[in-house]
Amino acid sequence: MIRLWPNEKFYRYPLYILTRLGAWFLLLLPRSWALALANGIGYLGYELVSRQRTKILENLKLAYGDTKSDSERNAIGRRVMGHMLRTAVDFLRFAKLSRDQAASFVEVGNAYAVCKDILQEGKGLIIMTAHMGNWELLAGAFCLEGFTGAVVGRRIYYEPYNRWIVGLRSSVQVQTIYQDEAVRQIYKRLKAGEIVGVLPDQDRDSVRGIFVDFFGVPAYTTVAPVKFAMHAQAPILPAFMVRMPGNRYKLVLGNLMRPKIENGDRAASVRKYTEVWMKDF
Repeated sequence: MIRLWPNEKFYRYPLYILTRLGAWFLLLLPRSWALALANGIGYLGYELVSRQRTKILENLKLAYGDTKSDSERNAIGRRVMGHMLRTAVDFLRFAKLSRDQAASFVEVGNAYAVCKDILQEGKGLIIMTAHMGNWELLAGAFCLEGFTGAVVGRRIYYEPYNRWIVGLRSSVQVQTIYQDEAVRQIYKRLKAGEIVGVLPDQDRDSVRGIFVDFFGVPAYTTVAPVKFAMHAQAPILPAFMVRMPGNRYKLVLGNLMRPKIENGDRAASVRKYTEVWMKDF
């Protein structure tokens, strides 16, 4: 029996089924084939979906200014679309991803050793990343390696999609903390000496923030990660799963921060450390 959700738009369930069928097909293909197909669709989508193309080019103009020509920004934009779909393919493949498989295409260097040393302090660890590279694989790689932790995320507007995404994370031992229950769960996991992953790089009016510099432009930025770190006395480590040639990734660590209230001025300290992590991003 098909279950209907409140206020459900009629097209959502058929679209969900088609998406699941597409994901099933991609799982049948070798990873290299699936990624090549996704990349090709991304290039095609860049040409056909004018709204998304315009958004990408506006952001690239903001980031690069006049240091890149229109043709150079267009070339980057095409790769952006292909990258996003390849990122989605690797996320969908969590259902069959093992530790050894992840290790075969993810270069980690000494990142795991660094994080193990930090966790020995017993304060937990806040890993901050951005919507760049493959943020889902970042969490998955850590948990497949044996680290315990969770990521903070939003509930997807349509429950079947939400269960699917949360289930994919769970298949590689990544737990999900919903934003509406984040405060208590984050402190609980940090106190237990676990890793909490956050993606604070979106402008959202529903969270408290301040304006800090981002590519030379004031950007509204959440202060929650720094406040969590101060309260729990937990360190913050920016980390990124960066795409490399040959369908590989590299785990890149930023600068470790230990936010604290300085000179008795909480607001100034929150601003200082928020600016620090944004510069790392």
